[in-house]
Amino acid sequence: MKNILILFIVTLFLSTSCKKKEVGPQRIDGSSYYKELGQKVVIGCEGNFGWGNASLSVYNSLSKTVSNNVFQSQNGIALGDVLQSTTLFDGKLFVTVNNSNAVKVLDTSNFISLGTITGLNSPRYFLGISPSKAYVSDLYSNKITIVNPTTFQVTGEINTGGWTEKMVLFDNLVFVTKKATNQVLIIDKVTNLITDSIAVGKEPNSLVMDSQNNLWVLCSGGINESTPQLLKIDAFNYSILSTFNFPSISESPTSLAVDSSRTNLFYLNNGVFKHSVGSSSLSSTAFIANGNAIFYGLGINPFNNDIYVADAIDYVQAGKVFRFSKEGTEIESFSTGIIPQDFTFIGE
Repeated sequence: MKNILILFIVTLFLSTSCKKKEVGPQRIDGSSYYKELGQKVVIGCEGNFGWGNASLSVYNSLSKTVSNNVFQSQNGIALGDVLQSTTLFDGKLFVTVNNSNAVKVLDTSNFISLGTITGLNSPRYFLGISPSKAYVSDLYSNKITIVNPTTFQVTGEINTGGWTEKMVLFDNLVFVTKKATNQVLIIDKVTNLITDSIAVGKEPNSLVMDSQNNLWVLCSGGINESTPQLLKIDAFNYSILSTFNFPSISESPTSLAVDSSRTNLFYLNNGVFKHSVGSSSLSSTAFIANGNAIFYGLGINPFNNDIYVADAIDYVQAGKVFRFSKEGTEIESFSTGIIPQDFTFIGE
């Protein structure tokens, strides 16, 4: 009986001591990475046009550590020329590299390349529709390219007659900003046909959906050409419910974002401004002042509503990211690659 008891204790010790246990953040090349929801923040750094120095930075919000130039360190090659956007879809990270005419597809656990979508002209943003279909907007090709996000192949196109930018999916519809013609295009995701369009303000640059299924569109007004506007639109009948005009033609608001409740909007206009979807007017005071920083990108962590703001500094040296609480209190700041401007938040 004594021998059996000793054998049981030894077996128990070996089985528990040999079991792998993850303590804290894992290496960047580990298969399990930042287990806290929203803890892994991917920062897309644009880089300089023609220099081929676009990069990815990855920030761990728990340990408050950042790893820069992650794609190159993991794959042994440069990411490409001018990173436009990063998108999480179907467990993969899709990185549009504008001047390299490609979308790079990465494993989110280690940022190793899974493949590349080619045959694109000047890709801007990626929108996943289904496991077999996604849209890629484009600056120069006058079309949205339809791709298969599983096989990474181009499968079709939608003629848009001009430059298309950000997109948002609502039910069976895709709303797309078309800056040059001051429109939001409406595409049936089933048929891939443009079914309608909405006339909006000058140069619509970003859009989001709120909790009441209203579409919000931010229009910069161009460069001292027209009064910037924030529009609230009924997503069912496309009627404009509210128009918020900015005070000055010299303002140029960008980067519209929404929090996890979809009741508070945020945008850049030198500083960070906050707008409740129920408010009857725009705030005249920045929620987060920019000071001497050049705020160039904005992201809201959907898991805890922390606010991330990118500072381009001088557009040549390494940039900087500020992290704020949802109340607008600065938590910390850290250095990134050149011209940080895009954020993707990854949960496990």
